[in-house]
Amino acid sequence: MRRREGDFTLRQLDTFVCAARNGSFALAADQLGISQPAVSDHITTLERHLGHKLFDRRRGTTPTLTRQGIDMLHRAEALLSTSRAMRGHEDVRRTEEKVRIRLSIGNHSRDTYLKPLLARIYTELPHVELEIVPTLPAAQIATAFAKRDIDLLLYAVGGPSLRLPNSHGLGEVPILMVAAPETATLLSTGTLAMEDLQYILPDLGVIAEQWLERQMALHGIRPRRPVRYLEFADVIQSIVEDGLGVSILMEEQVAPALAQGRLARFGPDLEPMRRIVARSPLAPRATEALERLLITEITKRQRPSQAG
Repeated sequence: MRRREGDFTLRQLDTFVCAARNGSFALAADQLGISQPAVSDHITTLERHLGHKLFDRRRGTTPTLTRQGIDMLHRAEALLSTSRAMRGHEDVRRTEEKVRIRLSIGNHSRDTYLKPLLARIYTELPHVELEIVPTLPAAQIATAFAKRDIDLLLYAVGGPSLRLPNSHGLGEVPILMVAAPETATLLSTGTLAMEDLQYILPDLGVIAEQWLERQMALHGIRPRRPVRYLEFADVIQSIVEDGLGVSILMEEQVAPALAQGRLARFGPDLEPMRRIVARSPLAPRATEALERLLITEITKRQRPSQAG
């Protein structure tokens, strides 16, 4: 595409940003109060001025930003912000608009870290509407970021490292094989074999892809009964404490029960998982504030257990 001489307009930049953030020309038209062909014309004209495409557009599919489009998005937002500051006022309509942030988060992290933060999020980020998205297989995350199906993710993962944009490691997550004390005693005396146990494992979502079972196989543990999965780790812990099965759970969850003698460790030491947070390059700016709140909460809650 040949570069066209002349200047682009703030209106074209505003239209481009709106379409990129919504992932839709139609939604951008509704939000800006103009027609969809007008949105397309603004963006096409901007592309001609720049000399490259900002969106990949195919009939019947959602427009997706090109690599140059992603870079231009951040530049355009900075230019628009500077323009508003120079005019001496903020765009009130934009400031008051609700921002939907799509957060993909594992069940344990949701209950342990997100729920205690909801009141602060409601108070400190009143314009944010939070949508919880189920965890995805690793191979689908990049596409979900590009389509804005996910803005931010917080996962505990095992296995190879995930190469994701704007990602941070938040430390290791030790996992333990746990059983009721009576069951652990039977195992230690050889009265009960590890292969005869009923394993009830937390459903870590497709991101883990049976990683816990593979950990067991690496140590030669091949249960004779089918492994059962449950979504709620606290329910699994209760079942294990009642002696109705054994499990592999995060140390941060079971530490109180171990200290109180309601649970006991058994079996080999397993490879720890890792907790990561990653943010889509297309995520709304408010996503960074939500990310900081989550990281602060996780760091605060991890510190006592690491010190002990």
